[in-house]
This record gives sequence, C-alpha cells and structure tokens, in this order.
Amino acid sequence: MLWRLREQLGMSAQVFETGDGVGGTWYWNRYPGARCDSESYIYCLTFSPELLQEWNWSGKYPEQPEILSYINHIADRFDLRRNIKFNTRVTTARFIEDTNRWEVETDQG
Repeated sequence: MLWRLREQLGMSAQVFETGDGVGGTWYWNRYPGARCDSESYIYCLTFSPELLQEWNWSGKYPEQPEILSYINHIADRFDLRRNIKFNTRVTTARFIEDTNRWEVETDQG
C-alpha cells in the first residue's frame, strides 16, 4: 500500500511501526516452528513482475524467517523504509475533514 500511494498515486505517506523492523506479525512472532497456514503464493505481491521473478519460496508453507526475509526484501527493493518511523507508537489519530488529512500523535511527539 505504501508503494502504491507513493509511486502510483503520487501521494506522500508516513507509516508508524512500534517495532524496530518491518514485518508486522512476522516480525513479532518469532517462536520456534512459526509458519503460515496459507500457501506461499498468497504472500506474493503481484504489482511487480520483477519481484515475482526475484523471489523463490523454498516450499508451499514457508516458515516465519523466510516470510520475514521476503518482507524485508520488499522493503529494501522498493525503498519503503524511508517512509516508516520505527519504534513509534500511534497514540491518537483523527481525520480532519476540512483538510482531508489525518492528524496523528505518537509517543515520540
């Protein structure tokens, strides 16, 4: 979504992430044996033919480290980290109709 907002729609966007890395569930859940119960192709982003050719899953149901590696590959490949504030928790978000924008407060100020 960040890539689409930025590259296809020409919008600016800022993502806030509580952790110090990308990955969401796959960043936080690092316990032994963690894996997805959906086939790996479900995780493939299809907006980039190059990306589809660059990544080969090791199996049908990848484990957490491989999924996290894929997500990190995407973040690096499309330079997404420059629009992500890590170690930042959103405390308040309010949509301002007059300006058609969000007002966001974080634990960082």
